[in-house]
Amino acid sequence: MEVLDVRNLKREEKYPLIFEKLRESEELDVIIETEPTPLIKRLKDEGYSVTTTQQGDYVKLEIRKPEIVPGRCPGAATILRPKLEIVNCPDCGAEVERWTDEIKGTCDNCGREIIFDIDSCIEWCEYAKKCVGDEKYEKIMEVMKVKEALSRPLPDLRKYIRKEREKNENQT
Repeated sequence: MEVLDVRNLKREEKYPLIFEKLRESEELDVIIETEPTPLIKRLKDEGYSVTTTQQGDYVKLEIRKPEIVPGRCPGAATILRPKLEIVNCPDCGAEVERWTDEIKGTCDNCGREIIFDIDSCIEWCEYAKKCVGDEKYEKIMEVMKVKEALSRPLPDLRKYIRKEREKNENQT
């Protein structure tokens, strides 16, 4: 693990050097004079894990590679930064307001419960749980299972009806 001491550098030199080193190794320990809140925010916005430790007259930043990159995943964007959408009720056609992170809603006109389509990678992405959080992930997966079950075609019952008719005809 590389340790980078940037205490004697100017601010405009520190940040580019830190990000250059991170591109090379994705993990870095940085020694800096004070806790650099804007730098920490930027690192976290880019998905890095940052731990700060005050050590005497300086701060040590432990910067670790990103597991996910917030804001760059289009599937999570609709959930992490929801937008208002208008959809039509499948029963009565009335307009229903929904936020893109909502998985269920109710039509104010006819009262039907609607399971919304979610444009997301949550079903297959290995980082989904970390990306949207455990609770939201579990809710979404539960609703997706219900939606999948509801979207399966009904079995063709004609052959069973035919057998039942034949059975009844044979009994009479």
